[in-house]
Amino acid sequence: MFFIFFIYSLVILISTLGYGLIILKFLKFKVANIGLVGILGLFFLSIISSYTYLLFAHNYIHNSIIVFCGLVGFLVFKKKILKDFKYLIILFFLLFIFLIISKTNEDFGYYHLPNSIQFAQQKLQFGLGNLNHGFKHISSIFQLMSLHYLPFVEFYLFNLTNFLFFIFFLAFVLKEIFKKSSINLNFSNILLSLIFILFITKFSRLAEYGSDISGQIIISIYFFYVFELIFNSKLKVNEQIEFLKLSLILILFAVTLKFILVIYSLLVLLSLILIEKKFQIIPKILNINFLIISLLPIIIFIFLNFTSTGCLIYPVEKLCFSNNFDWALKSKTINYLNFHYELWSKGGRGPNFSVDNPENYIQSFNWLSNWISVYFIGKFTDFILVTLIIIISFSCFFSKEIFRTNENLKKLNTKYYLFYFTLILIFFIWFFNFPTLRYAGFIITFLILIFPFSIIINEKINLSLKNNLKKLLILFIFSYSIFLFKNITRLNNELKITEEHQHHNFENFPFFWVEKSLPEKILANNLTLQKVKGKCWATPSICVRHFDNLKIISKNGYIFYIEENEQ
Repeated sequence: MFFIFFIYSLVILISTLGYGLIILKFLKFKVANIGLVGILGLFFLSIISSYTYLLFAHNYIHNSIIVFCGLVGFLVFKKKILKDFKYLIILFFLLFIFLIISKTNEDFGYYHLPNSIQFAQQKLQFGLGNLNHGFKHISSIFQLMSLHYLPFVEFYLFNLTNFLFFIFFLAFVLKEIFKKSSINLNFSNILLSLIFILFITKFSRLAEYGSDISGQIIISIYFFYVFELIFNSKLKVNEQIEFLKLSLILILFAVTLKFILVIYSLLVLLSLILIEKKFQIIPKILNINFLIISLLPIIIFIFLNFTSTGCLIYPVEKLCFSNNFDWALKSKTINYLNFHYELWSKGGRGPNFSVDNPENYIQSFNWLSNWISVYFIGKFTDFILVTLIIIISFSCFFSKEIFRTNENLKKLNTKYYLFYFTLILIFFIWFFNFPTLRYAGFIITFLILIFPFSIIINEKINLSLKNNLKKLLILFIFSYSIFLFKNITRLNNELKITEEHQHHNFENFPFFWVEKSLPEKILANNLTLQKVKGKCWATPSICVRHFDNLKIISKNGYIFYIEENEQ
């Protein structure tokens, strides 16, 4: 099975690159960063999977055709990235341990896996949010995961999606920093270097990913292009147009992965204000091909939110049609869930506790002291510590350059202050609403902390110098050793789990563990439902946790789930 697992992973990686090359051709982009090509391939696949789901389940036949078409795209257009392909394959080998018996996160069995199985085994259905809480959440990552439902491996390649985000991001960074003819700012490459170290050391286990980290990977790449747009005066007009288009594609992709990431759109708005020749550039992005690519993901994202919950954007209550469609979520349910999300993110509720007066707790800053004790001291401070260690490590590697006394810090362009102010604004929007790091908080917190440091070392370190690039490469190798150590330790610990410990007892190496369930089969309107008491895990679609007050009807070949009474 390991050989099948490995070959499937490699083939899907190549196929994804093929879709990236197709979209490059369609949009006439000149960019040739192989990591970005892979990210664009994932973006294109997320669009394809979302639209095919309207008519077809993502079964073996559907997915095999998708993979095959990507391989054809790669063979036809591979010339653009062929010289860098071997480096990506080396990176694939170096990082593959990331996937082996990868421990899943706590939400995987709850709604990540069931959602993806739903896409793999069923075509579009209405009112899925009435079945399980997890079905209310729409993310393009679940559609991407469902594309990896393939013969022999079934759902055991679903975690490959997050691996692809990870490997393409690292490839993107390495290409941008070490390419010979760079048009990028030294500052940009310093920021990229620090973000690279963060991801390969901090987020080195798939259990940390879910539907959260991949979106923040996209934001990191988006951040790079926006920064270049604003500060790189060497960019030609055609390069600015291309970078602006890429920025818009990336923020749209991020939003479909995790809607809360929409707060980062403030950065591209800032770029539209600050870039020179904006009145020359902006009209040129409005060509038909780019408009199609831009509108398709947003249209389908809104539509799938609507079909699942009755809301255009769940859980924004004002955008919900609870009284207009019988399968839509009830207003009472939506209001409660909004309250629940805010309470949870502000530390008022956890797996084993809840505050006594939750309504009063979330008002004003009543939540702050408890949030500091239950979340800031621990998870937040740990992340700050990781960031400080990265800064210290970087400083140690470049101590000779950083601590030179013969150079003074140059007066900063006003744009830097505006940019940092925008970062702070994004941070406070996040903090006052959803102050949990995995809800879009990791990357903005990191950027807030490293930006001033990057300004200082930008005056001291020139990454275009050969000797400095060698030092940086050594630092990256050291970071990789941490990644490798963490995963070897994880692998060793998980393989030692004894048979009497059922949880995470990996029976089919090298795949992740799945809890076995014995669902109760319920026949309703010629449809078989699988009722479970806990998490759905890999229960065949359609998995439900309750059947009370649930009505199922069929119209024009589509299934509608209706909750008849408010609970």
